[in-house]
Amino acid sequence: MKKFDKQIAAEILRYALWFGVLTGLVEGALLYTLRGFDLLKGQITYLGAGLPVLWIAPVFDALLFLLAAAGLVVLTLFLPQVWVKRLALFAFSFLLAFSWLGTILSGRLSPVAFIILAAGIGYQVSLTLFERDKRFAPFVRRTVKGVSVFAIVLLVVIQSGIWISEQIAVRNLPPAKQSAPNVLFIVIDTLRADHMSLHGYERQTDPYLASLAQQSVVFDNAYATSSWTLTSHASLFTGRWPYEHKADGGRYLDDTYPTIAEALAARGYRTGAFNGNFETVTSRWGFARGFHHFEDYYQTLPQLAVSSFYGRFLEYYVLHKVFGMEFSIDRRWAPSVNRSALDWIDQDNDRPFFVFINYYDIHAPYISPERARFSQFENPGGLVNTDWTTADIYNPKTPEQVQGEIDAYDGGIYYTDQQIKWLMDELDRRGLLENTIVVITSDHGELFGEHGLWEHHNSLYRPVIYVPLIIRYPASVPHNLRLETPVSNAALPATMLDLLGEPSQDLFPGPSLAELWRDPSAAARFPDPIAEMAESSWVNPNHLSIKGDMVSVISEEWQYIEHEFNGVELYHLKDDPDQLNNRAEETPTVLDKLKNYYLEAIAKLGLTWPYDIEK
Repeated sequence: MKKFDKQIAAEILRYALWFGVLTGLVEGALLYTLRGFDLLKGQITYLGAGLPVLWIAPVFDALLFLLAAAGLVVLTLFLPQVWVKRLALFAFSFLLAFSWLGTILSGRLSPVAFIILAAGIGYQVSLTLFERDKRFAPFVRRTVKGVSVFAIVLLVVIQSGIWISEQIAVRNLPPAKQSAPNVLFIVIDTLRADHMSLHGYERQTDPYLASLAQQSVVFDNAYATSSWTLTSHASLFTGRWPYEHKADGGRYLDDTYPTIAEALAARGYRTGAFNGNFETVTSRWGFARGFHHFEDYYQTLPQLAVSSFYGRFLEYYVLHKVFGMEFSIDRRWAPSVNRSALDWIDQDNDRPFFVFINYYDIHAPYISPERARFSQFENPGGLVNTDWTTADIYNPKTPEQVQGEIDAYDGGIYYTDQQIKWLMDELDRRGLLENTIVVITSDHGELFGEHGLWEHHNSLYRPVIYVPLIIRYPASVPHNLRLETPVSNAALPATMLDLLGEPSQDLFPGPSLAELWRDPSAAARFPDPIAEMAESSWVNPNHLSIKGDMVSVISEEWQYIEHEFNGVELYHLKDDPDQLNNRAEETPTVLDKLKNYYLEAIAKLGLTWPYDIEK
């Protein structure tokens, strides 16, 4: 073992810091710019950092390069310094090229392909730098502090800029109505209603929500407008059907229609969004519109790391492949969401607030802290938790394995239920709950082998679009009322404005769900819920959605489903709740009625089905 040389160690660490910060600065700029032009592909499409990625990437990459440098410094004790220096220049050049190429080429080339390409570039660059080391080393010494300070300045400027812009926007709001109620809009991601005791499930998965129902109106037949997050949230925010907003496939929510956040901000409300889902409910997909405060990036240091290319790459291709989905950094749990929401609420007591919350704790992989609550198995949810993004989840399973998945999912429901209770108790302790309109729903459900399908974003069968819908507001919403009329939760923006005593027709077509408890005859004229899903080329290869567009209409007794290439299905919801008997051929009158209902609706926009969502 050789004697430790401080000079060579310092030089390697300087190289690491310089290369790391430079790599991250360009990587962050690429991520932000390519996202803005919708040019990101592959796993990094879902990096949800927004503007802060400009400082997150250089900070994380610098730490990663310094970690690599520490190993290289140890090698100086065993290898000639010139060898280690050559290796350091190659390693840092390779990591730089791999980051930039990976950001640009992810989803276009295989990881192996751009690893080979990055290795070739890194080798050539390192040879050039080593040959010119007498000029390069002094250059790094002179500039390393500058690039490091620049990254720190970016952090300070961006984060303070976000805070200042929020304060200015709130200060410039118009006055709100005196005693205007607050609005709390909760979306429990991936919650299918028939797994709730509130809707007859045998397990007590939702004791708090079941008790809250006694103070609320509950819609027993509420449906989402799609079976995945993007399209469904677009409807929840705009009050529009998918054929109107067209946020589906890979298309983001544009500014064609106003959002509920914009409507409430225009009425003097502070608006804040607090997300557990940083893959889809992000500014990148168009959901930040109207919010003064929008959290679409992670809060802890490990989570911030996966907002960078290397963080995402290491998590997806190393941690998940080696340890399975059990080791997931890129999740934000409900306690963190709740704390952020309450901290933001506490900052200003002078204005009413509109708070949107997305809880992601139920979503696959099923790894909530309560995953074993209802299970006798050692590893409930272990199959989907291993790697839910591949076709492996479609391999044959024993009844015990299927039950393990369901057990873990149900445990996630209980966990989320108790977190909502904690949040509501805190609002009550602050004296805010009684003057707050509370709306709780979901964006879609989940499948556990029904129709040979798993998870969601794969079909429009009832389990993936049947969702809870609870509305509580003591001032004007009845207590302990259950309504059976089939409704779409796309009606919620109109309903919220209605409960505020504001006209909604110009902004959100509705109709307001409040009509159903105010006027029993309104049920007869209420629109049938519609659900849609565009073809998606990047979903699981077993999903129906990879093979064509889908549409569904739900009436009081029937559900019509049509796939662009797989044909028509018609199910009687009461006689055939498991949807095993397709009655499309034997009941053509009902089929034609529901199909024509949809065709007439889209014809008002000059559309025929299937239509191109890009037009």
